[in-house]
Amino acid sequence: MTAQLLPVVVFITVSLLSFTTGSNWGVIAITMPIAFPLAQTFDVSIPLVMGALFSASGFGSHACFYSDSTVLSAQGAGCRTHEHALTQLPYALLGAAVAAILFVVMA
Repeated sequence: MTAQLLPVVVFITVSLLSFTTGSNWGVIAITMPIAFPLAQTFDVSIPLVMGALFSASGFGSHACFYSDSTVLSAQGAGCRTHEHALTQLPYALLGAAVAAILFVVMA
């Protein structure tokens, strides 16, 4: 682990956790006590790690097929949750890829 990789590792890990659980704030609450001491140890910017946590949590919750935001959006649009999630997934993955690249560059 290096200081340059910490933000992107946090982003990818929290993205996967948030995607698999469908939780947004719960994952942040669990990972903050782990990510912040690591950032202090490696002398990484805390706001950068916070950005990785929040953006990863938002990505995971948005891309998840059964998260509350997907269910409510699908109901509002009058379609099935699976259909809605599949239409949103390419945009979410594109945003996640750009964010991951920028977290490497900014560290």
